[in-house]
Amino acid sequence: MSTFLFKEFISFFNKSVPSGVSLNNQHLLILDGYGSHVTIEAIEKAKDFGLDNITLPSHTSHSLQPLDVSYFKPFKTAFRKFKDVGMSRNNHMEPNKIIIAGWVDQALKQSFTKNKIGLGLKIQECGL
Repeated sequence: MSTFLFKEFISFFNKSVPSGVSLNNQHLLILDGYGSHVTIEAIEKAKDFGLDNITLPSHTSHSLQPLDVSYFKPFKTAFRKFKDVGMSRNNHMEPNKIIIAGWVDQALKQSFTKNKIGLGLKIQECGL
């Protein structure tokens, strides 16, 4: 993500928070260490909106972000599988929102299971 896109994300985030984000209603944004997130320009824009940033150290997401390992990675993998199968069945035609929602539904059902929830909790407890 470029610095420009990250600044656009900050603007979008600001508009998306129901209670609003301002200097009187500050919010915390937890980021990975990606370069575009830690530029002076991006940090200043976030501060202007009332966002405080915390940047996680590089290569620590497996310990600090157990959701990435136990939920989001399996979800992304499952979604890509359903998308690839669906696209090949439809001669790679552009899917509509209903088809994409179906892939998301299938991926959620496959990846967000009790076993994976337990795995995420174990990862968090062990600090792996």
